[in-house]
Amino acid sequence: MVHGPCGALNPLSPCMADGKCTKRYPRPLVAETVTGNDGYPVYRRRSKENNGRTIKVKVQNQEIEIGNEFIVPYCPLLSRIFETHANVESCHSAKSIKYLCKYVTKGSDMAVFGIASENANDEISNFQMDRYVSTNEALWRLLSFQIHERYPTVVHLAVHLENGQRAYFTEANAAQRAERPPSTTLTSFFAMCEADPFAATLMYVEMPKYYTWNQSTKKFQRRKQGTPVPDWPQVFSTDALGRMYTVHPRNDECFYLRLLLVNVRGPKSFAHLKTVNGHQCQTYREACQLLGLLENDSHWDLTLADSVVSSNAYQIRTLFAIIITICFPSQPIQ
Repeated sequence: MVHGPCGALNPLSPCMADGKCTKRYPRPLVAETVTGNDGYPVYRRRSKENNGRTIKVKVQNQEIEIGNEFIVPYCPLLSRIFETHANVESCHSAKSIKYLCKYVTKGSDMAVFGIASENANDEISNFQMDRYVSTNEALWRLLSFQIHERYPTVVHLAVHLENGQRAYFTEANAAQRAERPPSTTLTSFFAMCEADPFAATLMYVEMPKYYTWNQSTKKFQRRKQGTPVPDWPQVFSTDALGRMYTVHPRNDECFYLRLLLVNVRGPKSFAHLKTVNGHQCQTYREACQLLGLLENDSHWDLTLADSVVSSNAYQIRTLFAIIITICFPSQPIQ
């Protein structure tokens, strides 16, 4: 399946816009398939010097020789089964999920229809823009099936250093904002651990299970519905989850702060997180060291494992290099 050809060989090709091919042809000739910096795979396309095949096509009554740079990616098996051209490419970006859901739920195509009248000739009112509903979509809507579902509720939890929360200000209220920075889920968590005995028994990520976040007052509030918690009157639990924002290891102090929030129950302040056995540490890294969280490099293994879920190969290699060079693992060879 050949694209075009286009570009300098055929500037009048329909795919050309502003002197460039909108489908990104011709593609680069490479010896091996690799993952590009943008996450898209760069497929192997052998050049003529590397035993790559070439063909001659007729463009504007002229025969032109082209190579693998104009071949559309395909799967020979699917082309043989369906006996037709089939463009097949690898889609491993997180955006592909959104792309698929868009096509499933966007509905039928819009249509323009006209109403003709023998006596009236109102061209403006004769034409209307409407859409039709296909049989399968009509059945889905009549039976009130859900188009999508999100369960359970996920609450994003802020992670920042002391007085490091994001603040929006104008010239008029800049001084006031600097003196009284806005409350976040983290600072509210500290306040709840100070005032609520039950909150003092929880991890940071467990807060949304028993408390709701009031966006207007910027405070956590006990849930009023759910499953009662034994031995704790007026405390209810749900299936809600808390998700702390990820922190890059290059931001080392904030990274170790997040590590403490994952392992310490009921901290009442930033200083409380740094206090281990009555000794207040100078840094969060020192606190992690005294708590035994950095005795081995397992947290770096977990960091790389988390990166596999949402990063491509290039980003994972970059993260590994950063860990080795500037994060000072205790056993870098292992």
